[in-house]
Amino acid sequence: MQADSQGGFSFGLLPPSTYSLSIEAKGFKGYKQTGITLDAGQAATQDVSLTVGGQQEQIVITSEAPLLQTSNSNISTDVDAKQIVELPLNLRNIIGLTTLNSSVNNTTESQSLFGGSAATNGNADQDISFLNFSGGFFGTSAFMLDGVWDTSGDWGASIYVPSVDAVQEFKVQNNSFTAQYGWSTGNVVDVVTKSGTSQFHGSAYEFYRNSAMDANLWFANHNGQPKPDFDRNQYGVSAGGPLYLPKIYKQTNKTFIFGLYERLKSATPSLSTDTVPPAAFLAGDLSALLGAQVGVDGLGRPILSGQIYDPNSARQITAGTVDPKTGLAATQTGYIRDPVPGNNVAAYTTFNPLAVKMLSYYPKPTGAGLTNNYTASASDPSASREYLIRVDHNFTGNTRIFGRYSYKQEYKTGTPETWGADNPAGPGNLRPNNRYNITAGFSHVFTQTFSMNSVAGFEHWGEQSTNQSLGFKPSTLGLPSYLDTNSAEFPLISVGGETTLGPRGGQENTALRPTGSAGVDFLKIINTHTLSFGFMGVLSEQNYAGLYQTSLSFGGGFTNGPDPDNPTANTGSGVAQALFGVLDGGNTGVQFNPAIAKKYGGIYIQDDWRSTPKLTLNLGLRYEIQYAPTYRHNTAGYFDPQVANPIGTAIGTTLPGAVVFVTPSHRATYDTNYANVAPRVGFSYNPEPKLVFRGGFGIFFPPSAYLNQTTTDGFSTSTNVIGELSGSRVPNPAVSISNPWPQGLRAVTGNSLGLLQDVGFSTGAYFHSRPSSYVMQFMTGLQYAFGPTNVLDVTYVGLLGRHQLSGGLNETQLNPAYLSLGTDVLNGGVPNPFNGYIATGQSSCSLDQPTVAENQLLHPFPQFCGVTQNDAPVGFSNYNALQVNFKHRFTQGLDVLVSYTFSKFLDNVEGTNNWAYSSNQGPANNYNLAAEKSVDSGDIPHSLVVNYVYYLPVGRGKKFGSNLNRATDAVLGGWQISGITTVKSGLPLGFSGNNINSYGGNPRPDVIGDPKAVHRSVNKWFNTAAFAYAPYGTFGTAPRNFSNVRGPYYQNWDLAILKNWTLPKETRLQFRAEMFNAFNHPNFYTPNTGYGGCDPNAGPNCNSSFGTITQTFFARDVQIAGKFYW
Repeated sequence: MQADSQGGFSFGLLPPSTYSLSIEAKGFKGYKQTGITLDAGQAATQDVSLTVGGQQEQIVITSEAPLLQTSNSNISTDVDAKQIVELPLNLRNIIGLTTLNSSVNNTTESQSLFGGSAATNGNADQDISFLNFSGGFFGTSAFMLDGVWDTSGDWGASIYVPSVDAVQEFKVQNNSFTAQYGWSTGNVVDVVTKSGTSQFHGSAYEFYRNSAMDANLWFANHNGQPKPDFDRNQYGVSAGGPLYLPKIYKQTNKTFIFGLYERLKSATPSLSTDTVPPAAFLAGDLSALLGAQVGVDGLGRPILSGQIYDPNSARQITAGTVDPKTGLAATQTGYIRDPVPGNNVAAYTTFNPLAVKMLSYYPKPTGAGLTNNYTASASDPSASREYLIRVDHNFTGNTRIFGRYSYKQEYKTGTPETWGADNPAGPGNLRPNNRYNITAGFSHVFTQTFSMNSVAGFEHWGEQSTNQSLGFKPSTLGLPSYLDTNSAEFPLISVGGETTLGPRGGQENTALRPTGSAGVDFLKIINTHTLSFGFMGVLSEQNYAGLYQTSLSFGGGFTNGPDPDNPTANTGSGVAQALFGVLDGGNTGVQFNPAIAKKYGGIYIQDDWRSTPKLTLNLGLRYEIQYAPTYRHNTAGYFDPQVANPIGTAIGTTLPGAVVFVTPSHRATYDTNYANVAPRVGFSYNPEPKLVFRGGFGIFFPPSAYLNQTTTDGFSTSTNVIGELSGSRVPNPAVSISNPWPQGLRAVTGNSLGLLQDVGFSTGAYFHSRPSSYVMQFMTGLQYAFGPTNVLDVTYVGLLGRHQLSGGLNETQLNPAYLSLGTDVLNGGVPNPFNGYIATGQSSCSLDQPTVAENQLLHPFPQFCGVTQNDAPVGFSNYNALQVNFKHRFTQGLDVLVSYTFSKFLDNVEGTNNWAYSSNQGPANNYNLAAEKSVDSGDIPHSLVVNYVYYLPVGRGKKFGSNLNRATDAVLGGWQISGITTVKSGLPLGFSGNNINSYGGNPRPDVIGDPKAVHRSVNKWFNTAAFAYAPYGTFGTAPRNFSNVRGPYYQNWDLAILKNWTLPKETRLQFRAEMFNAFNHPNFYTPNTGYGGCDPNAGPNCNSSFGTITQTFFARDVQIAGKFYW
C-alpha cells in the first residue's frame, strides 16, 4: 500500500489476527513493527515517525495493538484466545465471559447464573446469554458469530454457542456508537471461531467433575442433608493447519482447515419431594386436617382450622332471622356453608368414582405427615455432542473466502421420572435439542483504498419437550373421548394442597427456529476519511408443533368457608373437593401450530474522519426496518382498540375494540414503522500520546416485538371449565368430571367470525398501532496509559429508553374510580345486555347468561372477558453509570483486567422477558404507570469483576530457577494461576400484596414502618412487621421495588491452578484444577416477598415464608482437567 500525500494509510476489514507493519520511504530508515494483535471489530491506530537514514537500515519494534482507543468512542471488553482457554469457566460456556465486563449482569436466579457461572443442566447456552448490558433490558442484545446473526427471534438469546476450544476472539461491545450494528440497544457480543494456520496445531482435553470433590449446599448442610451425587465428563479434540492432501492438494499456504469434536455427559440422581394424599384421605377421612377453634360462623357454630365445608350448601343468611335449613339464628348478613362433621367425607356423601380413579394415580407416601411426605430419586442425565469444521482459502493476497459448519446435539432431562416410568401421571419430561450453523464469508480488496467483506449464514434450533405420558388416552379416566385426539397425554390435574398430577414439565411440543442472515460491508478511504457502508438482513422464523395440554382443577375453594366470599384461612381441601366430584376450573382446546416469520433489514453509512492528527470524528447514520411478524397462511390477528365491534350495533350502542384478522394484502400483525433512523456520532481526542478523551451519542432500536406474542384465536381454541355460574357461590350443576365442558368446546372457526372473534372470551394480541421502542445512549470519558502495558479507562455512560416493551398489559382493568361502589355492587348481578346475542356456552365470564356481574359491564371492552396487550410499548427507562476499567496487558507473566461499575437503573416496566427476576410483578394500577417508576428489578449499584492470569516466574528460562535441571523443572516450573472474582450488590426487593377484589390490578401492601431489618438472617431478611394489607379500593403504598431494601450481596471466586509440562517437538501437557466458588461463600437467593392477607378485611399476613430465604446459589464445585497441545 502507498501512503497518501499526508502520510496516512489504512487497512480495512482485516480479520482478527496478529500482523506486522513495515514502512519504507526514500531517505529514511525502514520501520517494522511486529506482533500487532487485532481483535474482533477493533479499529486500531498506529502513529509512526520515520528517522532520517538509509533504506537498508531498519528499526524493528515488537509490540501489540495500542492500548489507547484513539479511533472511536466504543466501549468494549476484548478476550483473546489465551484468556479464553485459561480462565475457569463452569460448563466451559464462552458466553459466561460476558460478565468480565462489570456493567453486564445475568440475574436469572432460576438458572443459578449470577456472575458468570452456570447451572449444570437445562438450556445452558440460552440461559447464560440472558443478559442485560448497561441499562438494556433482557433480550435486547445482539449476538454475532463470525459476522452472522446468532440471536433468536422469540426471546433474544444466543442460538449457537461454540465450544471454548473453537473460539479465537471474543468481544463484548456494551456501548457501540458505530452505525454498523443495529437491532439492539447498542450491545453486541461478537464471537470469532478459530481457523487453521500455516502450522498444524491442536489439542485434546478432558474436564471432569464429581460430587466427591464438591461442597454441600448451605441449606443442605443446615438441614443435615447429604450432598447429591453428581458426575460430569466433558472431553474433545480440536486441530487445525494447512490443508494438505498427498498427491492431490499441496497448496499449504492457500487453504487452511480447523475442526473440533466435543462430548459432554453428566448424570445425577434427582431427589424429588412431593406432597401426596395419605390413604386415609383417599378413603374420605380428612380428620387429620382439623385443628383448634379459630372463631364462630354467622350461625354461631364453631370454626375449626382445617375444616371442610359442603360445596353445595352455600346460601344467604340475614342477621336477626332464622336459617331455615338449620333452625339457627343468624348473627351476620352474608353467605354461609355447612361444615362436614369430623371432616369425614365418606360418611357425608358418596364419592365420585372418576375422582377416585384420578386420585389413585398418586404414589403412596414414603413418609409420615401431610406435607412433603413422598421422596424419591430418579436419574437426571444430560448429554451433548458438538461438531465443527471451518475451511479458509486465500485465492490471492486480496481475495479470501471461508466456510464453517457447526452442529450441536443435546439431550436433557426437563423433569425426572420420580414417580416411576410406568406412572403416566408422573412428571417425567425430556427435552432434546439440536442446533446447527452454516456460515460462509467472502472478502476482496479492490484497490489500496477500497475493499469489501460479505457473510451469509443459516442456523437452526430445534427444541422438543416430550412427556412420559405421551399417548395416554384421557378417556381412560372417564373424560370425554375427544380428548384422546386433541390432548393425548395425562391431563394436568391440580388438587389443592397436593402436588399436581400429570406432566408438570409443560405441554408436549416442538419448536423449530430457523434463522438466515446476510450482510455486506464496504470500506473506502478518501484522504483522512475512512468511509464504510453496508447492509444486513435477517429472516427469523419459529414453527410450532404440539398437543394441547388439558387441565382440570380441584382447588379446594368450594370446600373452604364458612363464608364463601371471605373464607377463613386454612379451611377446605382439594382432595375433599375432588371426592365431592366438584371441579372449579380447567381448560381444553385445540392446539394450533403456527409458523411465524419476522424480517429485518438495516443499511448504514459511517465516516471515521481523522480531522487532525489528534482528533477523530465518527459520524454515522443507520436506517432499519423491523417488519411486523407474519403468520403462514395468515392465521393470526391483532387487536384494534378503535374499530367498532358489531356486537355493539346488535345491542344498540357503540363498543370500540375488536380482533382484526390479517389478510393476504395486509399480513402484518401491527403497522410496520418505516421511520427508524438512527444517527450515531462520536469523537476521540488524543492531546498527548498517553491520554485520549472520548465521547459519543447514538439512537438504537431494539426488537419491537418477539415472535410468539399475538393471537391465533379462531385457529386455536381454548374452552374453560365454568365451575361456578356468576355470583352463585355453588358449583355449576351442569359441570361434571365426565363432562367438564357441557357447553361444548369452542369451535375452530378460522377467521369466519370476523370482528366478532373472541367476543365473550378473553384475548391477548398486539395492538394494531404501536410505536417503535428506542434508546438513546451517550457517553464521555478518558483513557490514560501508564507505560506500555497499563491503561485506565474512566467513563460516564447513560441510556434513556422510550416505548420500552412491558409484559402483557391488562387493558380491561376496572377504572379505580368505580372501586368506591364496593364489592357488593361490583360483584352483584345486573341484567346482561349481551344475553341472547352471545350464545349459551360461548362465554367464559357469564356474558351468555341473563345476568352478569356489574364490574364486567364497567370495565373497558365489556364485550370481552379480558384484553391483554402483548409486548405493550408503554415503558421508559433511565440508566446512569460510572464505569472504571484498568487493564494490565500480559507482561512478566501477569494479565489483569479490573472492571467496576457504579450505576442506577430506573424504569416503570420490567420488560417483556420480566420472568427473569424473582421479585417481578405486574403494574399495581395500569391507569397510573408513571407511579411504577422505581429502580429496575435488576438494578445493581456496585459491580466489581477482576480477572487475572499469572504465570509463576519459576522454572527454566524464568526469573527464578532459570537453570533448573529438567527433572526439577518438571516439578517446580510451569505453574500458573487464573481466576475471576466477582462482587455485586444485592437485587432490590419488590413486594406483592393480596389480589382479592383488585379487578385487574396488582395491589401491593401498605408500608407502615421501616422495612430494613436491624439484624438480617435467612429467617428474617427484612422487617416483616413493616407491611400491612392495603385496604379495599387502594393499591398499596409499597413501591414497585425498594432501592434501599435489597437481597443479599453476591461474592464469588472462581480459581484455576494449572501446571504445564513442555514436551519434545513443540508439544505440551497441561493439568488444571478449577474451583468455582472456591471459598464456598454462601450466595443466597432473594427472600420471599409475597405478603398474603388471609382475610382481606382484616389483613394479617399469613405467608409463613414471608421474609425468609430458602435457597442458595451453587456451593464450591471442583473440576479437574487434562489438555495435550501439539
